[in-house]
Amino acid sequence: MTRLRRVHLVPLAVLALAVGLPAAAAAPAAAATTTYTITDLGSLGSGRSEPTGINASGQVTGHSLTSTIITEPCPTHYNPRRTCSSHPKHAFVYSNGTMTDLGTLNDVYSQGNSINVSREVAGYASKPGPSIEAALWTGTTAVDLGALAPLSSGSWSIANGINDSGQVTGYWATSEGQINTAAHPWLYSNGTMTILPVPSGLTAPSCQAGEINNSGQIIGSCNTNNGGTNHPVLWQNGTVTVLGTLGGLQVTDLTGINNSGQIVGWGTTSTGAAHGFLDSNGTVTDLGAFLPNGLNDNGVIIGTELNGGAFIYSGGTVQDLNNLIPANSGYTITSANGINDNGQIIVQASDATTSQAAVLLTPN
Repeated sequence: MTRLRRVHLVPLAVLALAVGLPAAAAAPAAAATTTYTITDLGSLGSGRSEPTGINASGQVTGHSLTSTIITEPCPTHYNPRRTCSSHPKHAFVYSNGTMTDLGTLNDVYSQGNSINVSREVAGYASKPGPSIEAALWTGTTAVDLGALAPLSSGSWSIANGINDSGQVTGYWATSEGQINTAAHPWLYSNGTMTILPVPSGLTAPSCQAGEINNSGQIIGSCNTNNGGTNHPVLWQNGTVTVLGTLGGLQVTDLTGINNSGQIVGWGTTSTGAAHGFLDSNGTVTDLGAFLPNGLNDNGVIIGTELNGGAFIYSGGTVQDLNNLIPANSGYTITSANGINDNGQIIVQASDATTSQAAVLLTPN
């Protein structure tokens, strides 16, 4: 199962040091009254990690800062110019208590974005040049999807989603400066790279493909007017549809799709208020101030509220995840990033030592 996540650009960044197909019989989803046990996923050496995807078996991907320290020129706004030190981030897989470094494409940075039932991971990695390349990890071997035509004609590509058949989705651009204005959506399937169609009614759209479910439905977004206007879209059966208005909401963002074709996201009301929604085959539920970040095949949704925090929506009830973990755990959950069909949730949390702990919540 793919990690169902908000479609957004993923900048290449590190944190500087303080110097200059689904399971045949999925278990019932976690009910809103369920409490959770906490598993800290650890790190690759620096103590800081972020989870981004979880599969049906509870295996997790994301990125973690390594113990290695690298030096590189600081951003150009520093005057005089100086050198900055940082821990590079690497893609990881967490499985059965062990976090495994997936490595890079012969450079320093990488990130996993989504993981399927076969433990295949879609994401990206840096390459000397410099460039950012879409990557597919099968085990600990990285496949450079960015080296495949037509992605190879650019210097920037990202893999966002992967389903249980190994189909991968993402976007590419000729340069970093064009990721908002001239991006191209793509699908990698059975060894073939295909550029996805763009909406005919939009002027010079720049499109990004996000998550993909096991039926091959893909959510994403297209920008027009030089990146100024965002149009959420759905690809299915070789066609693309702009999702403009759902249930009276002007759709702004799609954040998850499950294997039943249910879609979550958020939009604005006639008064401009931000509301979340669940679209179940044309039946739209307005979720009010609860803004989804993903859902599982049982329709259980994780997300945030307008003022932040991490919440779960189930059976019409929204609850704060911080109220569902042991009171003396020492953790404060800051965001909910994904949920699988067994009700396991990956979250970002802070504790006494770090504000960037990757945590797995397992329902009791």
